[in-house]
Amino acid sequence: MNGKNPPIGSFLFLFLFLSVPLTQGHSQPNPSAESDVQASQPASQGSQVSPLELPEVTVVGVTPIPSVGLPPTHVAGNVQSAEDEDIHRLESLNLAQFLNRQLNDVTITEFSENPFQPDILYRGFFASPVIGTPIGISIYQDGVRINEPFADVILWDLVPRVAIANLDLIPGSNPLFGLNTLGGSLSLRTKSGFSHPGTQVESYAGSFGRKFLEVQHGGSQGPFDWFFGGDFVEEDGWRKFSPSNLHQFFAKAGYQEQGTDVDLSYTFAKNKLLGLGLTPESFLAIDPANIYTAPDPFRDELHMVTLNVHQEWAKDWTFAATTYYRGNSIDSLGGDVAENADQFRGFGFPLDAQAFDEEGNIIPAAVLHLVHLKEDQGGATLQFQRDAPFLGKENLFIAGMGWDYGQSYFTQANQPAGFSVERITIPIAPVEAPRFNVRTIDNYGAVYFTDTFSLAPFLHLTPSLRWQWAEVNLAGFGTDEEGVQHDLGGTHVFDRVNPAVGITCQPLLWAGIEKPPLQDLTVYFDYNEGFRIPTPVELVGANPAVPVLLPNAFLSDPPLAPVVARTYEVGMRGKFGEAGMQWNLSFYRIDVTNDILFLTVPGPTAARGFFQNIAADRRDGVEVGIRGSWQKLHYYANWSFCEATYQTTATLMTNQGPETIHPGDRIPSIPQQLAKVGVEYELLPGWLLGADLQYVSTSFLRSDDANRFPTLPEYVILNVQSRYRISPNVEVFALATNVLNERFFTTGMMLPNFFTGTPGGGTAERFLAPGAPIGGWAGLRIHF
Repeated sequence: MNGKNPPIGSFLFLFLFLSVPLTQGHSQPNPSAESDVQASQPASQGSQVSPLELPEVTVVGVTPIPSVGLPPTHVAGNVQSAEDEDIHRLESLNLAQFLNRQLNDVTITEFSENPFQPDILYRGFFASPVIGTPIGISIYQDGVRINEPFADVILWDLVPRVAIANLDLIPGSNPLFGLNTLGGSLSLRTKSGFSHPGTQVESYAGSFGRKFLEVQHGGSQGPFDWFFGGDFVEEDGWRKFSPSNLHQFFAKAGYQEQGTDVDLSYTFAKNKLLGLGLTPESFLAIDPANIYTAPDPFRDELHMVTLNVHQEWAKDWTFAATTYYRGNSIDSLGGDVAENADQFRGFGFPLDAQAFDEEGNIIPAAVLHLVHLKEDQGGATLQFQRDAPFLGKENLFIAGMGWDYGQSYFTQANQPAGFSVERITIPIAPVEAPRFNVRTIDNYGAVYFTDTFSLAPFLHLTPSLRWQWAEVNLAGFGTDEEGVQHDLGGTHVFDRVNPAVGITCQPLLWAGIEKPPLQDLTVYFDYNEGFRIPTPVELVGANPAVPVLLPNAFLSDPPLAPVVARTYEVGMRGKFGEAGMQWNLSFYRIDVTNDILFLTVPGPTAARGFFQNIAADRRDGVEVGIRGSWQKLHYYANWSFCEATYQTTATLMTNQGPETIHPGDRIPSIPQQLAKVGVEYELLPGWLLGADLQYVSTSFLRSDDANRFPTLPEYVILNVQSRYRISPNVEVFALATNVLNERFFTTGMMLPNFFTGTPGGGTAERFLAPGAPIGGWAGLRIHF
C-alpha cells in the first residue's frame, strides 16, 4: 500500500464531539419503500431503526417493470437489494458512492476524476460515463433503460438520490433486462406518496467546500398520492479547478385503488461538472491536487417523463405497461495537447501564439474541442403475467414486448488554444467551422417470456427467452485531418435470441427437516446469455487507418460484430436461526465473445484511437457475504474475487505502440479482490456510531493489455459515521471519509507528458487518477 499517516487526532476529536448526544432519544425515522423488495417489518414515521441492517428481502423483481416478483427461494442468482434508508445509514453522497461502499463485487474507478461521474465496476464489467469504456451493465429507473443511446454510457449525475426508494443489483447476462446486460443490471425504483409520506429536509457541509441540501415531501388523499423532492449540491473539489454544481428534481403523482395502480413521474437534472482526467505521476508527487491540463467543463440537462400502469385483469392475470420520453442535452469543452505541439519544446510559458508555420499561420500548442450532443429517447413496454397453478403446481408466467426509439444529434468544432502558466487552455483564435455533424436513429424491438414452475415445494425451474432486434442508422459528415469530408451514412441491423434457465432447490425442506439450524437454505444453478450491439460511436470509429478522437471525431468505418456474454453461476444462501446471520456463497464464469475495446494510438492524448472486436475474454469469480445483528451491534461483510482474462491471442494498438496479448493476460483496470466490512453500534439510546472499510487489490493500467507495466498498488479506505436522534423528528449526523488519509489511485495509463522531455516527444510516464484525501462533513436531518 501507498499510504501516509499524518496527525488526525484533532479531526477525529471534532468528529466525535459533533456526535455526542445532547439529549436522550429512542427512535429514528425509517420510511419504507413501496416496491418489489420490501422490509420484513415496514417502518413508519418515528419507528425504531435497526442500524446497518439491510431489509429482509421477501420479493425480488424478475423484469425491469415494477410488477409481480418472486420469493428469494425461487431466484437463481446472488441478487443484492437495498433501500433508501441504507443509503442514509452510510450518509452516501450519491448512488454510486453507496454501491462502492457496501455492495459485493462493486468498486469505483475515476477516469474522469469527478465524484459525480465515476466508473462503476461490477463483476469485471463497467457502467461508465466515459465514451470508449466497454459498457457491460444496464441501468433501469422504474422500468426505463437509462443507458444513453449514443454510446450506452451511464451519466450518474442524472440519477437523483432523493428519488431512490430501493434497488436490485441482478447478476449475470439476464436476457430479460435487454441490451447491454453482459455482467449484470441495476434496477432502481422510485418513491411515492404512499411509501414515503411526510416532509424531510437534510443538509450538511464540510470538506472540499461541499454544501448539500435535500428536500422531499410525500402525501396522499384517498386513492391519490404525490411525491416530490430535490437534491442540490455545490462543491469546490479537493483538486485544483474542480468545482461541481448539481441540481436534481423528481416528482410523481399516482392513483391506486381496487387492483389499479397508475404512476406518472418526472425527472429533471441540470448540472455543471469539471472533469480533470488523468494526471502525470510526477505532478502528483509534488502536490496530489495538481492537474495536467484544464478546464474540461461538462454541462448536461435531463427531462424524463415516465408512465407506469399496473392493472389486475381477469382472474389471476395482471397487465403492466411502461411508456416514457427521455431527453438529454450535453455541452462539453475539452482541452488537449495539439498533435503538432512538439514544435513548442524549448519555449517558456505561457505557450500561446509563439509558433508559426512558413506562411505565418499560428501553430497551436493546444486545441479546444467544443461538443454538443442532443439525445432523445422514447418507447413502451407491455407485459402480461399469470400467477396461478399449472398442472397442479405453483407457477408464475410472464410475457412481454417492447419497442424503443432513440435519436442523437452530435456536432463538434475545434478552436486553437495555448497554455497558461497553470496549464489552462486559453483560446488564441476563433472557433473553426464544424468538423463533424452526425445524426443517429436507433430502433429496438423485443419479445420475451419467463416462467417459474415449481416442480415440487422445494424445487423451482425458471426458463426464459428474449428475442432482440436492433437497427442503427447513421447520417452526416466528418472531416479528416487532411480536410477531406466523408459521408457517414449507413444502416446496421442486428438480432438474436437469448435464452436463460435457472433452478433452485431447498435441500432441508426436501429432507423434511422442519426446524433446521440453517434456515431458508437454497442451492441454485443459473445459465443465461446476454447481447450487446455496437453503439453508434463504436460503429463510426472502427477503422484503425483513421483513428478518432473521443468523443469528438468520427469517420465512416467497417461494421463491428455484436458482443455476446454467457454466464454460468452456482451458489447457495441461507441464515442461521429465525433472526440470525444471513450468508451467501456464489461462483460464476462469464464467457464473452467479440468484446469491443477502444484501442489508443501513439500521440499526446489518451482519447485518440479506434474500436475493435476481441475474439474472447472471460471473468471467473467468487462472492461471499454475511450480514446480521447481535444485541446492539449490526454488521455486514463481503469478499469477492474476479479473475478477468483474455482468452485469445491478438495484436492490439496502444499509446506505447502495438503489443500482443495471450490467453491468461489480465484485463486492465479490474482488481482481482474486493473486501468490504461495515459495523454500527448503538452506544446510547438514539446515538449510533458506525464504520465501514473497503479493500481493493492491485490492477493493471488501462491499455496495458499485455501486462507489461507495474500494477497500481492495493489500498484500504476507512470511513466513520455517527448519528444521533435529538427528538422524534430531528437527527444530527457526521461523516468522515478516508480517515487514515490513504494516498491511493483508482486507475491509470501510460502516456507521454508533453510538458517534460525533449523535442520530438514527451517523456512517457504513468498518468494516474488519485483518490480523495481525508474529508469530514456534519449535518442535520428533519422529518415531520
